[in-house]
Amino acid sequence: MGGPENEAVDPLHRQSGPETAWTRVNIGEGIPGVCTPLNWSWRDDTQERTIRGAYYDMGVLSRIEIPHPNDAERRASSIFYGRPALNVDVSRALADQQPGTSGDALEELYFGAVRADVTSVSSRRRYPAIFLKSAPLWAGIHRRVNDLYEETRIRWRRMLDTPAPRDLAEAQAGFLAAHRHFEAVTRPHSVLALLVGALSGQLTALAARADQAEAVLDVLGGHDSIELSTTRDMQDLAAGRLAMAEFLRRHGYQGPAPGEISSQPWREAPAPIERLAAALSSGGPTPAHGPAETAERRVTAERKILSGQSGWRRLAARLLIGRAHAMMPARETGKAAMMLAVDMGRFHARAAGRSLTEAGRLSDPEDVFYLTMDELGGAPGPDLGERVARRRAQRAHYASLELPRSWVGMVEPIAAAAAPPSDRLEGLGVSPGRARGRVRVMTDPATGEPLEPGEILVCVATNPSYASYFLVAAGVVTDIGGALGHGAIVAREVGIPCVVNTGSGSRTLRTGDEIEIDGSTGEIEIIARAGPRPA
Repeated sequence: MGGPENEAVDPLHRQSGPETAWTRVNIGEGIPGVCTPLNWSWRDDTQERTIRGAYYDMGVLSRIEIPHPNDAERRASSIFYGRPALNVDVSRALADQQPGTSGDALEELYFGAVRADVTSVSSRRRYPAIFLKSAPLWAGIHRRVNDLYEETRIRWRRMLDTPAPRDLAEAQAGFLAAHRHFEAVTRPHSVLALLVGALSGQLTALAARADQAEAVLDVLGGHDSIELSTTRDMQDLAAGRLAMAEFLRRHGYQGPAPGEISSQPWREAPAPIERLAAALSSGGPTPAHGPAETAERRVTAERKILSGQSGWRRLAARLLIGRAHAMMPARETGKAAMMLAVDMGRFHARAAGRSLTEAGRLSDPEDVFYLTMDELGGAPGPDLGERVARRRAQRAHYASLELPRSWVGMVEPIAAAAAPPSDRLEGLGVSPGRARGRVRVMTDPATGEPLEPGEILVCVATNPSYASYFLVAAGVVTDIGGALGHGAIVAREVGIPCVVNTGSGSRTLRTGDEIEIDGSTGEIEIIARAGPRPA
């Protein structure tokens, strides 16, 4: 099978130094599986600019310096065997310079666990700049993100009402415009996400000081986020109160793997949403809690935390809780704006693929996703067919490999295989409550069997297209994720238990197994197996 080719011809793999720590947790939710070359090049330097730009906007960095792609040790993210990873060392170093958080807190909240051999080394050197630049961001970044979402939604709907580009030049122009807008949305979203991380750390500390550590998960949930809008519309669709055409006009940018530009969103392939609507309309068990009950639990938890504070800490707690009401929902709004922009890029990329195929440059319009941004946005160059064939083969090879969730140095992939038989499984509890039910392992919502009401959804990671499945599920279990990941946030809003970061839940468990999960402790009890494991 061979290893990765030189980066000049393989845009999906880089090298790491021997001591740099990397993780797929968190980033694997937004960019699942093995990227196409177009998807990674759409994000690569843009991701670096927006992350570092966000830290600059907050005063943590004094200037924006974008390291060379081959200098992986200094980049905030990179890619290995087709899978993006975050540089834990860079993230920790930046968090250690911020008030109200630390490298340890960031690693726990975003990546699920703190390594035993690392220690936060805090610095107050940038505090004056941070206090000066961050104060207005705390007050208004959520409004900026919400405004960008509305602007992006208008642009996306206008795209739906516009005929597809007529030639390659028009498709290229639309693609590059979508990418510029994606970057404009991603930077303030990154600021918001970083501030929410610091906010969550402070709320956790306040809860512990009030001897109410278990209440923090309830405080982080119970907000009326954009994900609840999708789930409400899904209920109306299932009940016949909303037409499919209107549902797709509102939410058609979502779909399986929306963070991968080559995927098919619901507006192109609505079959998954049709199956889910049918499952909802058929009735059956429903989650023990709903958004209203979750909001009540949040209010109760806030009172418990406030009652354990006194003096200035009580005032600070009130201010932080007020910020959570505004900022927690906006984090999901920012993700939606990013996915809308990705779908605009997808729309124009497919148009470019059709033009290149009609011109005899590509053999299939989908081959366009095996080009890079530079190749598609400029002159695609000669020998496209040979280049695409090589990259398709390399990506298929990467898909046959498996990477750990986190590692240090240059990762060593292994051949993908089922997890060994085990009756023990645990993860990180991120949405409180207990649920018992039949497992439904979902690897691809577009092609797999539909989730039945009352089943426990088990998957590698969730993304915004999974939001409506949370209406049906009794609980959720994922291989990767953290307390501020997508699955955790939506589960808390909907009011179902969720356990993330199990590592191998989607391979250890099988559809039909009966399990019980505890969304506070992360415990998973395998009660009964569906049958003998396949040989």
